[in-house]
Amino acid sequence: MARNDPNNFEFILYLYNEFVSKHRSIGKEARVYWHILDMYVELGLSKKSQTAEKKYAQKLIAIIREAVMNWNTHLLILKGEEGEKEYQENMKSYVERLYRLGHDEQSVMELIIKKLKLNYGNDN
Repeated sequence: MARNDPNNFEFILYLYNEFVSKHRSIGKEARVYWHILDMYVELGLSKKSQTAEKKYAQKLIAIIREAVMNWNTHLLILKGEEGEKEYQENMKSYVERLYRLGHDEQSVMELIIKKLKLNYGNDN
């Protein structure tokens, strides 16, 4: 991801993250952020110098579209700094919960790896 104009990436991430977080709390009404992101790609990223931003936004739109079509929007994760913060909090809580349940260090590591593969894949 090129960092020529970080403001474009920030706005793209803002719209995507707002869709995900609002969808978690209010449901379908959050689709307005998806629509704005789609319009931003069409109207706001028309310059040749914005190719990287446009491709990244299109990737996020495709992720949303696939999740909506498959009724999996509840599985979407935040991206960027917000996503990293949420990821750290979730993993810390998960590890603490595993130890409270009596898992040893080896099984905790195996379960963490399994969770990462299932929930986060290779793209975060």
